[in-house]
Amino acid sequence: MNNKQFDKDLLKKFLLIGIVPTVLVSSFLLGRIYFVFEDINKKSHEKVLKDIQFYVDSLRQEIEEETAFLQNNFQKINLQRFIEANDEIETLMVFDRKTHKMIHLVSDFPLTKDEQKNYLQHNKFNQYKDITKASFHLLHNSINGKNKTISYVIPTQKYIFIFDINFDLLEDFVKYVKQSIDYIILVVDKNGNYLINTSNEPYFHNNFFTTEYYTKVVQKYSPLEYVEFFNDEQDIDNFMVYYQSDSTGWTFVTIEDYDSLDDQVLALLPFIIILLPLIIFGILSSAKQFTHKIVTPLEILIAKMEEFATVNNPQKIDTKTIEYSLFKRIIESFNTMQDKILKREQELEESNKLLLQKTKEVSSLNETLQQRVEQEIEKNRKKDQQMIQQSRLAQMGEMISMIAHQWRQPLAAIGAVSASLEMKVRLKKADDETVITHIKKISSYTQHLSKTIDDFRDFFKTTKEKKSITYSEIIESVLNIVESSLENKNIKIIQNLESTTVFKTYPNELKQVLLNLIKNAEDALLENNSANPTITITTQENRLMVEDNGGGIAEDILSKIFDPYFSTKNEKNGAGLGLYMSKMIVEEHCGGKLEVQNTKDGALFTIVL
Repeated sequence: MNNKQFDKDLLKKFLLIGIVPTVLVSSFLLGRIYFVFEDINKKSHEKVLKDIQFYVDSLRQEIEEETAFLQNNFQKINLQRFIEANDEIETLMVFDRKTHKMIHLVSDFPLTKDEQKNYLQHNKFNQYKDITKASFHLLHNSINGKNKTISYVIPTQKYIFIFDINFDLLEDFVKYVKQSIDYIILVVDKNGNYLINTSNEPYFHNNFFTTEYYTKVVQKYSPLEYVEFFNDEQDIDNFMVYYQSDSTGWTFVTIEDYDSLDDQVLALLPFIIILLPLIIFGILSSAKQFTHKIVTPLEILIAKMEEFATVNNPQKIDTKTIEYSLFKRIIESFNTMQDKILKREQELEESNKLLLQKTKEVSSLNETLQQRVEQEIEKNRKKDQQMIQQSRLAQMGEMISMIAHQWRQPLAAIGAVSASLEMKVRLKKADDETVITHIKKISSYTQHLSKTIDDFRDFFKTTKEKKSITYSEIIESVLNIVESSLENKNIKIIQNLESTTVFKTYPNELKQVLLNLIKNAEDALLENNSANPTITITTQENRLMVEDNGGGIAEDILSKIFDPYFSTKNEKNGAGLGLYMSKMIVEEHCGGKLEVQNTKDGALFTIVL
């Protein structure tokens, strides 16, 4: 059942993949065909308009050339022969501007006396007397009895020449063009009168300027723009293109029903309806065959895999009947996998036997290795203790030097007071008050010496429990020890203490770190003979900074100064451990950071808790 369901699902997927794109492509093509037809129609409209415009321009050019000849040779030529020789001109009338009368009437067709009389009595002079340049005009009473004709009027200083144009030539040309198209062609003069109208609709018998074609298209869109709009009065959709001639002032218009374009596109629909089922049938047949070619080898492979999994009996699958190389490769991989699995099982059995033997050997090796690890740990612990001891001895040497500096002045004072008291006693000038005063001074100096011993003893006292303390308290305790020594060496201490944060940490260990940083700064200042030697101690929130103006640390060793036994001093004597131990105390014991960087004048060490 599962295989059959898979077969059906696969077939559905193939049909979906095949049919849906086919339908989408067909719909897309139908839409594209519509737009192609629309573009073809647009170009057809443009071509018709340009052809008519070209014909009108050619006709106008010929008339202008003939009239130019006539103006130059008016008194010399035979006007009757001139008219008969030009197919474009039907009638010539010449008015005298002084008398306001017609002085010539010439036609290329015979006129009766009554026609001539009636025409002469119709005074057209008033219609054209104000015209200042040559132009076309529409007449409603022509000499040959037509309802309308086109006149070309040429005003001069003395005369007005009026040519009745053979408009049948343009109408014949428009009719010829109309044979190959299905839309309306209009030629409208500058006053909105229809010169040519191929439509039988009464809607187009009124003035063109009153129609929606003029108000919705001509007044809003550019010439030769393909416009689709709905005509409310006629209740139809239209496509329209127009063009306006600058030389004549005429407007050429082409109008097409929207339904005509739809009919062209719908004419292709039966072919698509016939073709689409054929394509779907082909896709269905191909999908069934393709599904069978995929599902069959998979069913064979699944059956063999289940058999191999249950009875562990390898059964090779023949790939000769498999068509697709992908399934051949899968089945060949399965055959190869069976062989490898069996071979691997045999190897595993042999490996298990060897593993039991190796396990016993490894067990004994592990015991030996554990002993070696414990021995190395013990060595490292002793080494660390040795390093700490060396660091403490080095600090103790420095402390003894600082004690000497602290005691030098009190001891000298005690000696001076004792000598003064002895001299007064010998001279018998020592009264009770003098003796008491000298004894108090000696007692004061003795208390100072005792306090110094207490400070140094507390400084080296190890604390196993954290205590609450501020940076200011730590700095004060350390400066009580080193300040006298620094003053004797003309080193100035500047304090910028802003932090009031209380930390829970190991105070004496932090004091050792600060003391080490100050002593290193002192060594750098003395070694480089710095002018105006200064050590600046700054605190900000959780940061304590010690900065000197001793020239800084060389960049090539800046990253090594926290390494054990690394020192830049000539005589180490246990040195090289101070910064290493300081970093261990801050980062491992106190959970903070100890960093260093060079500044403009020296080095800056920063403790961050």
